[in-house]
Amino acid sequence: MTSPTSRRLTDDQVGCTDSETWESAADDILASSEYDTELGKHMARDAVRVTLGELSEAEFHEKYHEAVLEEFGVDDRPTKPEAADE
Repeated sequence: MTSPTSRRLTDDQVGCTDSETWESAADDILASSEYDTELGKHMARDAVRVTLGELSEAEFHEKYHEAVLEEFGVDDRPTKPEAADE
């Protein structure tokens, strides 16, 4: 089984968040929710950057922590890696 961090994205997948088609589809999907469409799109773009190693998970969490708290009222995402021996 391939781990998520070792799997490489295709060029189409990497560029997907920069296309007008993706932007339009994201707007359509997120518009039907009660949550902030722009926040969702920004987080999606940065999630791709995390998978590419351009942004660390810690940087991602730090960047979005306040916005996630404001939008959802809670941020239950793990902020520290779990120890392997636990």
